Amino acid sequence: MTHLTLQAVTKRFHAAYAVDHVDLAVPDGKLVCFLGPSGCGKTTLLRIIAGLETASSGTVAFAGRDLTDVPANRRDFGMVFQSLALFPHMTVAQNIAYPLRLRRVGKEAEASRVAELLDLIRLPHMADRPVSRLSGGQRQRVAIARAIASSPKLLLLDEPLSALDAKLREAMQVEIRLLQQRLGITTIMVTHDQREAMTMADEIVVMEKGRIAQVGKPLDIYRNPVSEFVADFIGLGNILPVTLEGGDRIALPGGQQIVVDAAPPARGAAGDVRLLIRPEDVCMRTAVNGAVDPGPNVLAGKVAFIRDVGASLEATIDCAGVTLTAATTPRETPDLRIGMPVFAELPPHACKLIAARTAH
Repeated sequence: MTHLTLQAVTKRFHAAYAVDHVDLAVPDGKLVCFLGPSGCGKTTLLRIIAGLETASSGTVAFAGRDLTDVPANRRDFGMVFQSLALFPHMTVAQNIAYPLRLRRVGKEAEASRVAELLDLIRLPHMADRPVSRLSGGQRQRVAIARAIASSPKLLLLDEPLSALDAKLREAMQVEIRLLQQRLGITTIMVTHDQREAMTMADEIVVMEKGRIAQVGKPLDIYRNPVSEFVADFIGLGNILPVTLEGGDRIALPGGQQIVVDAAPPARGAAGDVRLLIRPEDVCMRTAVNGAVDPGPNVLAGKVAFIRDVGASLEATIDCAGVTLTAATTPRETPDLRIGMPVFAELPPHACKLIAARTAH
C-alpha cells in the first residue's frame, strides 16, 4: 500500500531547479532513504514533504489527501532535524512531552506516553536529566522519541547521524532501523552516506541534480545501477570506458578484448558506455614465477597499493592501460605486497555495461 505520493514536484530558486519534476511513491511502513551528494535536492524534497518548503509546482498527497497547500503543523508528520533542535533548558522527559503539550494532551495520558517512550529508547533512568548532559547517541534517541510522541503517520529524518563519530553512527543506524521496524512507521531519511543507506533502507532513492536517478532496493541498486553516476555513488566500483566490438566482446582502454554477459544500455553508443565491475568480483591471484596467464578475461599486472583494514584488503592493480581495485582477505592472499605480479580475472557475469555520466 502506498501512502505518500509525489507528482511532478518542482522547486525553483529563481532560475535554478533544486527539485526538478520528481515523481515518487513511498510504500506504507517502509524506511526510504533519499541518497545523493550535497546540493542534489534531497533535503529540499524532504522539507517540501514536511511542509517547511512550498513546491513551485506539483502535488504532495498522503493516504489520498492532497497536502500540497496544508501547513506543516497540520500534516501530522514527525521530524528529526540534522541539528536535533532539542530544548537545552528542558529535561529529557520535558523534551519528549513538548509535542503532547502543544496538542493539550491530559497530564495523565502525557505522563503515560512519556514513560512508554523512555522505555522504548532505553532511557527511563534519565527522565529528569537535562539534555545538555547527554551523550550524542542519547540526544539522538530523545530527538526521535519527541518526533514520534504524538504518533505521527510519517517520520522524516534529515541526516540525523551526521554529527556522530563513526562507531556511534554505525550503532545508531542499527538502533534506528530496529526501532522503525518495531513501530512499523513509514520513514523517510536523508543521507549522503551510501553505507548508511545500504544498512538502513528498504528502498533507496538516488538523487542527482534535483532529479531521481534510480529507485530500488539497496542490493538491486548496488548490483544493477542504471548509470555511471549511480554506480560511482553506491559503493566502490571499477568503472572503465570501453568500446563495443560487437557480439559479447568489448575492448578495454589498453586494447585488450574481454567477453561480457551483459547487454549494452539502451542509449549506449560506442563512446557512451562504461564497464562496471565491483572490487569483490575481481578475482585476483598471484603470478607463479612471474608467468603471464593467457586465459580469457585475465589481465596481468602489478600491485601498486594495498589498503589493509585488518579483516579485508583492497589492492590497486596496474595493468596495461587499466587500473583496477580488487577486494581480498589476508587469508586468500597472505603474502600480498606492493610490486608483486598478479593476475586480475574479470568474470563475464560480473561485468556490467552502464550508461556513461551525462551533463544536464
